[in-house]
Amino acid sequence: MKYVILTIVIRREGDYYVSKCVELGTASFGSTKEEAVVRVRDAVELHLNTLEDLGECEAALKAKGIRVHQSDEAAAHEVKFPSRGSTVYSQVMPLRAAC
Repeated sequence: MKYVILTIVIRREGDYYVSKCVELGTASFGSTKEEAVVRVRDAVELHLNTLEDLGECEAALKAKGIRVHQSDEAAAHEVKFPSRGSTVYSQVMPLRAAC
């Protein structure tokens, strides 16, 4: 199985938590940090599946410098911490066979 490791940044904006995938630019929000993470993961999954459906996944990930890992290899990921007040997560996102 192939997968990518992406960085999710969450910050509070008013009554909501805004979540963004740094590498893809995909964003969402939620009433809690957990909801914001679930929603941005769903948005990232939809983004990646659409790229795969269009046959553009490999080229798009390469253009953004996102490494595709195999399930049998160890993955290392450097997380860059943004400005104060944000929470940063590394997320493993599985890819369908097309990528």
